[in-house]
Amino acid sequence: MKRILLLPLFVFLFSCEGTTSKYEKAIADFVQTDSRGTKLDMKFKAEELEELHSVTVADSVKIITDNFNTERDKQMASLEKTLSAFTENIEKAKAARRPSQTMISSYQSSIDKTNERINALKESVPEELVKYENRDASDILKIVIRCTYSVDEPITNKRATETFDFFLSPDGTKCYSQKRVKK
Repeated sequence: MKRILLLPLFVFLFSCEGTTSKYEKAIADFVQTDSRGTKLDMKFKAEELEELHSVTVADSVKIITDNFNTERDKQMASLEKTLSAFTENIEKAKAARRPSQTMISSYQSSIDKTNERINALKESVPEELVKYENRDASDILKIVIRCTYSVDEPITNKRATETFDFFLSPDGTKCYSQKRVKK
């Protein structure tokens, strides 16, 4: 009778290992692998694991678009300043006592080229969006996990505790990168 009761209990315990240990394994592998791909035994111990959020296709598209628009606005402002300077120069050249046709045509050529660049910038779109064209906006691209962990430092042999945000694959089995949490 005891065996019958213990068997379902063991099955339940092993099936409830949960996603925390899956995240912990991916993070431990990432932390304990050096830049050459060599695995180190740093006695990794996760003190605290917290799933912060997931990054979806829609989030990624918004980030890419916002960054692109910010950069494009900076370039547009710079080109507008350049255009203004060329316009002032052409006006000064035309108002001179002896207007130089060479200078006027040079400034006009520069104005035309700057206007072409402004128009091209206005019509441009982020190239990175192509990879998201046929994907569902709610698809999860990565999971962000905040982990406080302790390891034995290989050089000093001291125990260190650190907190990082880790960027994991949607299934939580592969770690892409980490970012130190500033306290």
